[in-house]
Amino acid sequence: MLASVLFAAVRPPRALFSASLLRPRAFAAPLACATAQAEALLGPRLRKWLGSSLEAERRKQIALAKEAEAARSAERLAEWATLVVANLWQIDDRATSAVVEDWNNGGAKVKLSFAGGQGTPREQADAAFAKARRLRRGSAVVAELIRQSEAVEARLQGWQARLADGGGGAEDEELFALRAEVLKEAKKLKLKVSGLEGAAAAAGGRLPRGKRSATQPAPLAPSQTSGWGGREFVSPAGVPILVGRNRKENEQLSLRVAREPDVWMHVRGVPGAHVLLQMSRVKGKAPPAEACLQMAADLAAFYSEARDERKALVTYASPRHVTKPNGAPLGAVKLREEGGTIVGRPVDSELIPPEVLGAREAERFGGKG
Repeated sequence: MLASVLFAAVRPPRALFSASLLRPRAFAAPLACATAQAEALLGPRLRKWLGSSLEAERRKQIALAKEAEAARSAERLAEWATLVVANLWQIDDRATSAVVEDWNNGGAKVKLSFAGGQGTPREQADAAFAKARRLRRGSAVVAELIRQSEAVEARLQGWQARLADGGGGAEDEELFALRAEVLKEAKKLKLKVSGLEGAAAAAGGRLPRGKRSATQPAPLAPSQTSGWGGREFVSPAGVPILVGRNRKENEQLSLRVAREPDVWMHVRGVPGAHVLLQMSRVKGKAPPAEACLQMAADLAAFYSEARDERKALVTYASPRHVTKPNGAPLGAVKLREEGGTIVGRPVDSELIPPEVLGAREAERFGGKG
């Protein structure tokens, strides 16, 4: 397959081999959508989710405690049935009650009562034995469920404490790291994480046309990507990130969709997807946050032939510098000038949606553009 990008930079980036994140000259000043915005978007969602999840676990434990109490009645049922069977010789089949001696309790007199219309005393004793066996089996299961729920509660309380330690103003990187940990562990703990994914509302990261993800914030203007059929993600600060799936979509994204002040990206030196951080759909003129740029770079690396590397150099540029050479094949572009290089993390990114990372082997990019 031909490389998707033909580089013709006016001058190569000075830190081509640097492992640090280079700030785009085109987006000088602070690279923000910064701490306050991240906290405004993510902090309250985490607090709400942790609170509701803890409440759900406590309700579960109350229900399980009731089941445990019912299970403890197994021994009382078995004792009653044993007394009935031991004294059947003196209990009439039509009796509604009988007074017998309990020799396991020093010969104390015990009154046994029988339910009318539910069979003879012997039949009721057999039914009691069967129920006691079921309850004994269930008690072990209930005890394990209670143990599991208490472990989940402790984990949730730990996350809640970490969030509280930030004093309500935790740094955005800490918030994103906490959310990433929650998303990673949620499946093991059997927790629902709706509202926390923060990207990719549908399979493969596609954001359905005309719908917004649960975490997409209000600053987005109406979509400017009519006819776009490729992948679409939402960055931590709510900026759309478009990712081409093949040569045709790469060319569409680079030459027809991209416009100022969007940020165009592609992994350096290997075939892969064209990626667009769509700043043109954000109200105002704030520069992109580092987390937004990092997520776009991670996605560019993930959807490339460098996807199995721990790090990959990702070139970024302004759309006005992306051109197509005469006679170049479909999907091939060149850059008049590069903005710089960002290190993408395709393997252990905390910003790529978990469901996308989980489909790594099923959705290989190689050979598709």
